[in-house]
Amino acid sequence: MFEDLLEMQERGARDRALGRSLADNPMSKPDVLPITDLQEWFSMFDAWRFGWSIEDAMTGHIDMPRDGHAMPRNGRAVPGDVRAVPRDGRAARRA
Repeated sequence: MFEDLLEMQERGARDRALGRSLADNPMSKPDVLPITDLQEWFSMFDAWRFGWSIEDAMTGHIDMPRDGHAMPRNGRAVPGDVRAVPRDGRAARRA
C-alpha cells in the first residue's frame, strides 16, 4: 500500500507538470476506478493531490492555493480568506 501511495504522489506531480488541474485527479472519477474501500480510496485521492500540490509549489504557481480556488490577480485576499495576513506576519486589526 505504501508503494502505491508514493506512486500516486508521483503521478500527481507529473500531472501538475503536464498542466493538469486539481479537478483532473484520477481518483475523483469513481466510474473509472470503482470504490471498494473508502479509506484506501481517500488515501490514494489525497496522495495524488499532495503530489500535485508539491509540484505546484515547486514550480511557483502561487496563484493556485491548496484548496483549488484561484487567488485574484490583484493579489488582494477575498473576505474570510486565511491568506489575509499581512506580509509582516502580524494579524490584521478588525474594525
